[in-house]
Amino acid sequence: MELNYHNTRLIFVIFLAFCISCEDNDSEDNNSDVNCDIYSGRGNLVSYDQIVEFNKEAFEIVIKNIYGFDPNVFDIQNPVKVYKIIYESIGVDGKPTELSGAVYVPQLEEKRALPTLKISHYTITERDAVASVRPNVSPQSLLGSMQGYFAIYADGIGFGISETQAPFVNKRLSAISGIDLLRASKEFACENGIELNDQLFTTGYSAGGYGTMAFHQILEEEYSDEFTVTANAPLAGPYSLPEMATRIFTDGIYKQPYYLGFALWGYMLGTGDYESLNRWVKPQFREAIMTMYDGNYSGGQINSALNDTMSILLDPNFLSDFLGDGEIEFKNYLKENSFIYDGWVPKAPIHFMHGEDDITVFYSQMELGNNALIADGASNIQTSTYPGDHGGAVADCMINSIKWFNTIKNCLLYTSPSPRDGLLSRMPSSA
Repeated sequence: MELNYHNTRLIFVIFLAFCISCEDNDSEDNNSDVNCDIYSGRGNLVSYDQIVEFNKEAFEIVIKNIYGFDPNVFDIQNPVKVYKIIYESIGVDGKPTELSGAVYVPQLEEKRALPTLKISHYTITERDAVASVRPNVSPQSLLGSMQGYFAIYADGIGFGISETQAPFVNKRLSAISGIDLLRASKEFACENGIELNDQLFTTGYSAGGYGTMAFHQILEEEYSDEFTVTANAPLAGPYSLPEMATRIFTDGIYKQPYYLGFALWGYMLGTGDYESLNRWVKPQFREAIMTMYDGNYSGGQINSALNDTMSILLDPNFLSDFLGDGEIEFKNYLKENSFIYDGWVPKAPIHFMHGEDDITVFYSQMELGNNALIADGASNIQTSTYPGDHGGAVADCMINSIKWFNTIKNCLLYTSPSPRDGLLSRMPSSA
């Protein structure tokens, strides 16, 4: 679930020549006469600073040189200012903490109400590999904001300014950091005179596909009085963690073993069962797992310290128990942090996208997610398959997710609200 974007530091330096950098909390659109103090505690906006402004040239450098996307397939409508946001949330222990994220603000010629695009990040292990530090690491944020979306990206617990361990594939904690950023971005928009409409789109690739499903489900189930998801595009994500684990252990070889160590950390943080490391992993690999997920190592470096053969990496008793009738608590944890076992029927439409040759986050995950939601009664689910493996399908998935959102956004902008939502008008206001 980690993409090969470690060259972004160099590219970031290169495109700065095409960008305007600024660190100023003041804005020409400042709306100081309006009371924007919307939240206290979780979601409260602490501070913000402009990081950079992307123009067309900078965008094309990033899209072509980092991601290999063809910039000519995009309708680049506007430059984009990117801000680092610090906001109040909670950490892995449930206690108050401050987290960071980024907001991408399109600079339109004519002022209008903007739809929000929430991005969940793919797998990262380095603390600074986030949009608030390197705003070019999020192609979907750039793609969307260049086309008129107010894009937001949560660094998440364990990244950016957060110095704890990251709770990998933990449903609730993955969702909460994004929901609190959504609140903080609302305050930011108010303070800067940015008008937002009621549309909320959410997406992410790989671990971001997991994250956007978590965000969607928790928001619909617990925060529907605040926000309504308009549409969700999960891309190449794991939606059934038990099936992922069973296939990896059954196949016996998995080329990204650092995902397993990361998932183990998520389990330990979520349950407090730190002895599981000694039960599951052979002694020679335990120190690497305990020390290399501190935000200072890449996925490749962690892979080099582990082993991709499961019989070498993992304790044979653990493998036997998991593939048999044992490890009940662990299996229950995996189910609780999946999306196909609790009967959730999403209200907003979902469009799954996946690479047909993906053996990192198996293509079957999309099929499982789609079939389970439909079996539970969902009627607004669709899928799209693209050529390539986990890395090879990135461009198609990301590009087409934004294109799908565009069709919905453009339709909703010029139609009356449905009786379901009870909103006044979706027509954008103009300055």
